[in-house]
Amino acid sequence: MAITIDGKEYDETTLDNNLKNSILQVQNANNNIASLQADLLNNQIIAQHHSKFIKDNLPVDEVEATTETAEAPTETATE
Repeated sequence: MAITIDGKEYDETTLDNNLKNSILQVQNANNNIASLQADLLNNQIIAQHHSKFIKDNLPVDEVEATTETAEAPTETATE
């Protein structure tokens, strides 16, 4: 089986076992990085969703409720 590194093909049977192990380690590390990045993105989305849900569903204090629904006072002209 041929292994391609930097655009050049190498016959796997001619490679040293330590080199083959290093190639596998790089492949495994890259796969783990991709998996971790996907997990991070999923967790960020979940955290954003639940944060919004919390903010949207917290009880409103009575003071805040009356302030939000009351009309703003009108300004009077002063001489």
